Amino acid sequence: MTPTQKQAAIRSRRKMMQLSGKRMPRKRRPPVQLHPSAIERSYTAAILGVTAPFFNEVRDRLIQTLPGIIATRDVDLRVDGQSVRHDVGYADLIGEVFDGIRVNVARTVTVAAVSGVATQFAARTDDFNRGQVDRQFTSVLGIPVLRQERWLMPKLEAFVLDNVSFIKDITEKGTKDLQSLLMRRVEAGDSLRTIEKAIMEKMEATRRRARFIARDQVSKLNGKLTELRQTEAGVEAYVWRSTKDGADRPSHLHNDGKTFRWDDAPDTGHPGDDFQCRCTAEPVLEMFTEYGAKKEAA
Repeated sequence: MTPTQKQAAIRSRRKMMQLSGKRMPRKRRPPVQLHPSAIERSYTAAILGVTAPFFNEVRDRLIQTLPGIIATRDVDLRVDGQSVRHDVGYADLIGEVFDGIRVNVARTVTVAAVSGVATQFAARTDDFNRGQVDRQFTSVLGIPVLRQERWLMPKLEAFVLDNVSFIKDITEKGTKDLQSLLMRRVEAGDSLRTIEKAIMEKMEATRRRARFIARDQVSKLNGKLTELRQTEAGVEAYVWRSTKDGADRPSHLHNDGKTFRWDDAPDTGHPGDDFQCRCTAEPVLEMFTEYGAKKEAA
């Protein structure tokens, strides 16, 4: 069915319900679509939970072996202030430590464990979005939207695959980056305290990466589900709604209140397309009502 046919079908359903005595709502503007902020926070906690073995290994294995690595470095590289060895034992120690970290993390941070977390939050985001879209349609049209959503499972499966890759990368890239950092710092002759501080800063950056993944991926999935559900129902256009909480991009604030078509995205992309975008798409539902159809005909 074309969007016009879908709009006519909903008008017909509304007319039948009115004839049966059901009163239709008089609202012409749907309520604001809420953002799944609570799901983002829970997903952040879940990502940090499933990757916790990596952070624990750094704390329990790497930090505890640092004094021995530094002591070996000092013996290997300095005799009366002169550098005398360059192949050296401290590099072997660092390699052994990180080999152990990789083995233990790979054993606990499995694809199955990460996939389970991503699958859970794909479903939670889907449920949340469905409720928000239905709330908007029902508040204006008085009836729920009939849907088939053959696209839904492939979309959720793609989310899981992408997120498994992103989450696994937290530990794999994190381990590689830490090993490179430690080698550079040890070879530069940095003190134990300086190296420990650098490691802690790197770990905090890794935790921020986990938070970014949660916020960005939930926002993107929520935005895409909104687009797919609206367009499947026959919605052709939406009004851009920014959060106006002080964190909006200037370009997104510029879009606020403007109407865009789903088949003609603005330069910013649709709401949710950009990194960590929390803007929403308010469906233009006028053509689903008798008033809108008469206005168009006139």
